[in-house]
Amino acid sequence: MGRKAILKDRKEKSKKVEQWTLALLPKLKKVDLGELTMDDIAVLMKKSKSTIYQYFTTKEEIFEYITQVRIDYLYKYKNEITEDILKLDYRAENFGRILIEGTKDVSSFFLKQLKQHYPTAWKIIEDFLHMLLKDLKQFYDLGIKKGIFKPISSELLTKLDEYFIMQLITDDNFFNKTEETLESIIKNYMFLKFEGLLKRF
Repeated sequence: MGRKAILKDRKEKSKKVEQWTLALLPKLKKVDLGELTMDDIAVLMKKSKSTIYQYFTTKEEIFEYITQVRIDYLYKYKNEITEDILKLDYRAENFGRILIEGTKDVSSFFLKQLKQHYPTAWKIIEDFLHMLLKDLKQFYDLGIKKGIFKPISSELLTKLDEYFIMQLITDDNFFNKTEETLESIIKNYMFLKFEGLLKRF
């Protein structure tokens, strides 16, 4: 068994800590997070365990931190999209950009593993995605009301988004059967969705 962290005050996390924790993401695309130990994390981070324990108590805390940092970054994009919604400034690629930025250096396998082994970290993602789905529904409703989009059920559109966002992005079986990446799938989905919605005058 690995050494247990001694309960003590942790150092405040700096920008440098943020960088070397986020640098873990591309290294975890095919890693079974359930088997990952603190020793493994130390090797992947190229840091000693004593250095890691200065900032984090557990693996769960590390993954919660990484997830929260990424989601905090995405809220900046979300705020931009909210402005677009209120102005009905139609840019499908902006919606896709949120999901693309969120999945940078991340695989569907990693997301599935995170959901399975680190539910508190996954909850951070889930809460953000549910908020994003509400924004999309508002956008559909306004677009339909203003005659920009075809008169299609916004509830149906949001349900399709919910399936895509909450299920397909963690379906590593699907991605094992295709050469598509999360990024390319998101781009294609957003193009099909919004081009199909647009009214042609």
